[in-house]
Amino acid sequence: MARPDRRINLAVARAIPPFLLCVFIYASYAVTKPLCIDYLIHPLSKYDHGRRTGAGVAILVIYYILLLIVLTTYLRLLHTVTWNAGLLPRKATPPADDAHEPPHSSGRHRRRRRRHRRHRSAEKTNTLDRDVESEADSTVDGDTTIPWDTNGLESFYTKDVFVCQPDGRPLYCSTCCHYKPDRTHHCREVDQCVRKMDHFCPWVGGVVSETSFKFFIQFVFYTMLYCIFCLIVCALFTAEIERETGGANPHLAVGIGLSGLFGLFTFGMTLSSLQLAMLNLTTIENINRRSAVWTLAIRVPNHLLSRLNPDSRWAPTFNTITYPLPPMPLTPEAQRNYQPPAGEQHIFAILQTLPGENPFDLGSPFRNLQQVLGYKVIDWFVPLKQSPCAVRTDSDSFFEFGPVVSRLKREAGLEKPALEEARQ
Repeated sequence: MARPDRRINLAVARAIPPFLLCVFIYASYAVTKPLCIDYLIHPLSKYDHGRRTGAGVAILVIYYILLLIVLTTYLRLLHTVTWNAGLLPRKATPPADDAHEPPHSSGRHRRRRRRHRRHRSAEKTNTLDRDVESEADSTVDGDTTIPWDTNGLESFYTKDVFVCQPDGRPLYCSTCCHYKPDRTHHCREVDQCVRKMDHFCPWVGGVVSETSFKFFIQFVFYTMLYCIFCLIVCALFTAEIERETGGANPHLAVGIGLSGLFGLFTFGMTLSSLQLAMLNLTTIENINRRSAVWTLAIRVPNHLLSRLNPDSRWAPTFNTITYPLPPMPLTPEAQRNYQPPAGEQHIFAILQTLPGENPFDLGSPFRNLQQVLGYKVIDWFVPLKQSPCAVRTDSDSFFEFGPVVSRLKREAGLEKPALEEARQ
């Protein structure tokens, strides 16, 4: 099935926030005027009961407190999605094929070449879209046509662990022309790579990623509470008005429909988002989480480097890759004679997880939640600080890894024996 036009998705994403603002304005009118003022505080003549000022004031206070919280979290979310969405800048694309055409080639030949390039570009775009949807680029990228580019690799091989391709190089985005940090995905709507992308959400006007996922959870949670309160209040007083007058207030009836619809939607989104946070997964990673196999490049510790020479009796059970890489693909003969540049060499073991294992799971739902919501309870409910996972404080890896990586190191013999550590 062909995907919707990207421009339509962007247009819808820009139109929904003003639409939600109109919904909030109408809901505020329905609760304030027909319910609290015309029915409770200053009842109209058609209502056969006295004033209930206390109930009306209490409903207004609770309603506007919840509305203020919802609007605060929504504005914080919109600001983050707009100005700090976690987008990676695109690099310059390779030069066009026209630069390699003979200077005297005919116009017909050039037009044919351009049509051919457009056809290949369309095929490439469709392939990329399928990869993004099927999550093929989140675990193992088997594309052997990726260029042997060494620019930008230093930010990877100075880490201790990173997600890689089967040959040990980081995952590569052929659209943005750069290597992708762990958990980065290319978003079709914004046509850029996004750090720890969760999903493109028209309701928030853009991409939900590592910088905004916390505020997204807070927004849908508080909106759920707001809708539940509106639904209960509107339903109770609609039933009471029907008993008194035999009819219903149309504004309250619409309020029941809107609050019930949005309440059900935000309830599902809250449960889904919290579940993903407790598993330390994104929506994209969750698509095939039961079968995904992650390939990781794990640094070989210094005490094992001497064992990797051909004369050693120790036989490693893994493939390795040495950085810095040569600047271009070499023939087998040239590879044997290649002399790496002077300086520190970084050797990594290439290991794979079992199907369904998540290397980013820290082993505890609470610790996983802390990576998204924060380490203090107040950070869980106040939309001020960024998620800890979006703050780059650990130089050993892009994200904190859990027990899966520790097991891979132990099984591959990359950890020091306990007795040796005790002696040191």
